[in-house]
Amino acid sequence: MIESHGPSSQWRAELHRLEGAYAPSTMRGYRADVEAFETWCVATGREPFPASVETVCAFLEAQGRDRAPSTVRRRLYAVRKMHRLLRLPDPTHDEEVNLALRRVRRAKPIRPRQAKGLTRDYLDRFLSAQPETPWGLRNRAMLSLGYELLTRRAELVALRVEDLEPRGDGTLRVLIRRAKNDPFGQGRIAFTSVRTAALVGDWLD
Repeated sequence: MIESHGPSSQWRAELHRLEGAYAPSTMRGYRADVEAFETWCVATGREPFPASVETVCAFLEAQGRDRAPSTVRRRLYAVRKMHRLLRLPDPTHDEEVNLALRRVRRAKPIRPRQAKGLTRDYLDRFLSAQPETPWGLRNRAMLSLGYELLTRRAELVALRVEDLEPRGDGTLRVLIRRAKNDPFGQGRIAFTSVRTAALVGDWLD
């Protein structure tokens, strides 16, 4: 077994260079995936940075035994990113690595799961089930906002009071500052119904 040294001991510091350029969830993913790669390399007596083509292929094969192909692919991308940050020769573009990843995908063909959307019927049930308490008022407002604005959870909880502008027709003009498909924070404008605006007003009053 070898002990991680040299560039391998530097990757956590190098990862900080990405702070602010990527979403926090992406940063957590990079960190976890590189840790998984380094841990596997140390356990199998291999050098993680710079890694050889053989090491990367063996890692993908080992991960593919009990991980979903999407997870294996994501970890490959993390290994690639870290080699670039450390300015080391990148083994991940070798054709042998591509073939190893294809074998993982073919061994576990998985149809992507599509999350079920929230229908109006379910929304009405959720709203009516909320208690007449401050928490219930908040839940009604957030559920209705999320449904009408088509926001992800992180986008919804990032809303500020100043992002909600009442309009003369009883609706709200809402500024969504950043979204998953808007990494540079250009933002977008959306509008609510009168009912949702009233629910938000009940919560904030």
